[in-house]
Amino acid sequence: MEKTTVLAITKNGIKIGQNLKKLFPDWNIFCPSKLSNDDNEIIWYSEPTSEKIVELFKNSNALICIFSLGAVIRLIAPHLKDKKTDPAVIVIDDKTNFVISVLSGHIGGANQLTQEIAEKLGSLPVITTAADVNNTIAVDLVGREFNWKIDDDSIVTKISAHMVNEEP
Repeated sequence: MEKTTVLAITKNGIKIGQNLKKLFPDWNIFCPSKLSNDDNEIIWYSEPTSEKIVELFKNSNALICIFSLGAVIRLIAPHLKDKKTDPAVIVIDDKTNFVISVLSGHIGGANQLTQEIAEKLGSLPVITTAADVNNTIAVDLVGREFNWKIDDDSIVTKISAHMVNEEP
């Protein structure tokens, strides 16, 4: 992903963020300065996390949050636009049990990135998009590898529903 950022807000989350930085050196890790240690690879911030997450959400292609799914949803909800422009959002729990694709699973690449992170961390990936769990085609991704664009996506949801429901 072009610009992937990680937001960790607990001491254990910071350790997970440091591990992710080793696995994905181009990623930026953001943590609150009140938990600051001597790691100069981390970008320490002093503003409230509720403000920082909005900045990162608006300026990232993928945002990985190492804290509760409920908190992430509450913090980003007012800023959601649509699946074509919102960044991929992924949540990792504080013990790396789960890597959860939250937002922009197909178009934003959250599902694929969730799989990659989970594999490297030894975590369970959680992906809930119907096309993925039913092992069918993700209509909104057809032709992506050829840089094809869908000009009118008004029919995509209908076709996707037919695919996952095995309808003609």
